[in-house]
Amino acid sequence: MYEFQIARRHITSKQRHTLFSVLSVALAIGMIVSLMSMMSGFSEELIQMTVENSAHIVVNSPNDDGSGDIHLYQHYTSQIAAMEGVTAVSPRILAQAAISYRDNSAGVLLNGVDPPFENAVMQVTDDVVAGSFIDLSRTDRGIVLGDKLAEELEVDVADRVDLVSPGKNAMSLRVIGIIDTGTGLDETLAYARLGTVQDFYDKEGVVSSIAVRTNDPYQANTIATTIRQKTGLDAMSWTEANSEILGLLNTQTLFVWIYYALIYAMAGFGIVNMLITIVMEKKSEIGMLMAMGTSKRSITLIFLIESTILGTMGLVVGCILGYLVSVGLGMYQIDLPADMYFGITTMPMKIEIMNFVYAAGFAFVLNVIAGVYPARRAANLDPVEAIESV
Repeated sequence: MYEFQIARRHITSKQRHTLFSVLSVALAIGMIVSLMSMMSGFSEELIQMTVENSAHIVVNSPNDDGSGDIHLYQHYTSQIAAMEGVTAVSPRILAQAAISYRDNSAGVLLNGVDPPFENAVMQVTDDVVAGSFIDLSRTDRGIVLGDKLAEELEVDVADRVDLVSPGKNAMSLRVIGIIDTGTGLDETLAYARLGTVQDFYDKEGVVSSIAVRTNDPYQANTIATTIRQKTGLDAMSWTEANSEILGLLNTQTLFVWIYYALIYAMAGFGIVNMLITIVMEKKSEIGMLMAMGTSKRSITLIFLIESTILGTMGLVVGCILGYLVSVGLGMYQIDLPADMYFGITTMPMKIEIMNFVYAAGFAFVLNVIAGVYPARRAANLDPVEAIESV
């Protein structure tokens, strides 16, 4: 195939131009692969944190605003637990209260729970940094605090704190555990035994909500619909509750892909520039080929082959570069402000094979397209004028 031989000769004759063209594509692909690995890691970490730090489904009373108490909650709990796809359920009472210790006080979101059930849904024991969460089920006067809340109150395990709420007598509770979820919840989170909170608020036999864990978090919407149909209660999946965050990820992905396209386009201009330079310098050679009977199709094919070769070389080098950069960033822990990135404290990186496939495919197509203009320009040269331009 003589077109390939001519294309290869053009590329090797301009080694400096070839190097810069390949590097422009390689740097673009390397940058895109690194950014895609970063985005994949960020998205997965954010979704993982969202799933693990919240119930897959939260069941509330059927009131329009989702408020109110659930009566006969034990019946509903048993009914929901028996549904296909449900692995654990935990009835809860949620209430605003205040905790004081010596001269310190703080507002808290008090969770009245049955510890074994809550642990089955939320895996709370994985977050324990001091004391015990399960021991909460063995005492009526115990409390577990988020680590940031404990730090603010200056309390530790075995200290006694006072639970305060308007219109209620203060209740003395002993701190039996401290947890760290790694999210902003740690500033206000407090767990107490379900019966203790029911007694404190005079809400015997009722709960605020029922937390549900499923086999597959991505089937939570379907199971929530089943719960609504069979119980008449309101059920909201984690995807519905976090729709703003998931929507933000989708919007961010769209803008990032636009950014990728602009980077690829700039890399493509490097190849266009090189090919146009070759066309101008090889006009006489192109004219002689056409005078000898070489068709416009073959001339076009020569420059498209050159574009493809340059793009492939840049693609291979770029994928290697992107992999090395992604691995390097993954090994080096880059600290992030947790408040700015939804509780994520280090830069997450996830190397996925599809990132390389997308980057390589997109770059390859753009680089071939980049060769169309110089290829057509070469094919449309007038043979006589091209030869006389020597």
